[in-house]
Amino acid sequence: MIISHTHKFIFIKSWKTAGTSIEAALSEYCSGDDIVTPLGDYDFNRSGNGEWVHKSLNAGDFKQHDYAQTIKDKLPPEIWQTYFKFSIARNPWDRAVSFFFWEKRRDPSLTPRKRFYHHLGVPYDNFRQIKKQFSRYIKGEWLNNDGFYVIDDRLCVDFVIRYEHLSEDFQEACRRIGVPAKALPRLKAGIRKQQRHYSEYFDEESMRIVAARHQNDIKLFGYTFERP
Repeated sequence: MIISHTHKFIFIKSWKTAGTSIEAALSEYCSGDDIVTPLGDYDFNRSGNGEWVHKSLNAGDFKQHDYAQTIKDKLPPEIWQTYFKFSIARNPWDRAVSFFFWEKRRDPSLTPRKRFYHHLGVPYDNFRQIKKQFSRYIKGEWLNNDGFYVIDDRLCVDFVIRYEHLSEDFQEACRRIGVPAKALPRLKAGIRKQQRHYSEYFDEESMRIVAARHQNDIKLFGYTFERP
């Protein structure tokens, strides 16, 4: 999350939407009294060549994933009302798969070791087991992204970057805040080893659960469940 008094913008970082990459890129334009919240998970927050590309500043009691209402309550009204506020949205079903793999990134059951019969020619495919775990995960407790750009069932930010148009929308956000649009670093990459289309992880029940929990994303941004 960033509050830039230098450029008069508030970036509200949602879950599993490339927010860390955007935050890292924009942190390079921050200085002085600007606020940039620190990252955790250092192993996953370095660029492809191992560089640390994120600069944190003056975070105080602000957190990476503070909700919009929390940020609003902590700021003087004139800052919230006049600064350019933006966040990021992502197709809910794609995001749910990404969230699952992030939450399970250290779970060894997602990468079981090969058995002796696999070395005898039996195909090794753990996708069926992963899909079962995903189905159980979806039925459990996990959060949507409403709190980052919705207050009282209404959009509370000035602009929402679409993950599906990340580069173009990031350039537009940079244009609006008056900074050059540099290339985004690729952070938290390589978590999902099998690059399958998100639709392959869903059955009818899990598809409906995600839709029910993301009614605002579907209403505000027109997201649909797609198949390749």
